[in-house]
Amino acid sequence: MTISRLLALLALLSFAVQAAELTTRPLSELAVYPVYRVNATANPLDEAQLGTAVSGRIKTLPVRVGETVKRGATLLALNDSEYRIERDRAKAQVALVASQLRLAETQLAQNRMLAKREFLSADALRVKETELAVRKNELAVTRQGLAAAELALSRTTLTAPFDGVIRSRLASVGDYVSPGMPILVLAATATPEVRASVPVSQIASVRAAKAWVLDAAGLEVPLRLVRVSPLVDRVAQAQDVIFAPTRPMPIGLAGEVRWQGERPMLPPAYVQQRDGAFGVYVMTGDAPVFRPLTEAQQGRPVRVPTDWPATLPVVDEGRFQIGLKRAGAAQ
Repeated sequence: MTISRLLALLALLSFAVQAAELTTRPLSELAVYPVYRVNATANPLDEAQLGTAVSGRIKTLPVRVGETVKRGATLLALNDSEYRIERDRAKAQVALVASQLRLAETQLAQNRMLAKREFLSADALRVKETELAVRKNELAVTRQGLAAAELALSRTTLTAPFDGVIRSRLASVGDYVSPGMPILVLAATATPEVRASVPVSQIASVRAAKAWVLDAAGLEVPLRLVRVSPLVDRVAQAQDVIFAPTRPMPIGLAGEVRWQGERPMLPPAYVQQRDGAFGVYVMTGDAPVFRPLTEAQQGRPVRVPTDWPATLPVVDEGRFQIGLKRAGAAQ
């Protein structure tokens, strides 16, 4: 046996021993799915600063901070004496003009009879007809005034526009308030919205996820994806993502939304560098073969290519002992 054949035989024997020392694991056992986390808060669907549409002094303010109220419940009442007087004055004015109108109608009927007998001129009849039209317009105006007075009177009480809880009181009994001045802050008790600011790079992942969870104050609340805002925050380079809880939860909780990515990734411990390229060793037959991963970075998980089968045998133990030249030859 020549020396060259002996060396080749020894090389093959060494390689066979090395291959026998290698172990593999299917890609499905090694792949991990990243878990994404972003800060989020549970916000009420509606939160209103309530005030009256008319001015006046607060007479009653029965609700307290933290108290739950139903839609239509009375939240406060102003001293309405002035508005009742205005309403009664408007009623009297309507009654007065209505009486004048009835008188004008009676007079016109009499004048028409006189005009038929030629005891009244046509011009005088037209004057009476004009007076009746004026009275009708006056009655319409006074009725509008009455409606305005009644509306102002109704606005001296403030009712809840939706089911909610009193978040704060900004005034007290005896305070004089002006139209539009905030008096109460009411937060809706309906199912809240969970709002999270998600980086643009993770939007595809959050859309593709099958489950989302809000982790806050020791609670884990399952969520449902509602919508993704198309607007991108210029500073944070993030988009608002809105979720809805699938079970009752306290409003105002702050925590983080968590979801699992759908794209498998290979742990960085299996990624090696050969000839300036990152990749992993897989077994092809009895030989380890280096497969490059173009997206790989040092010390970071890398996405598994979509065309890699889950059963792909990845070299596990002994992967760092594979000789570069033999691995290159095996390729």
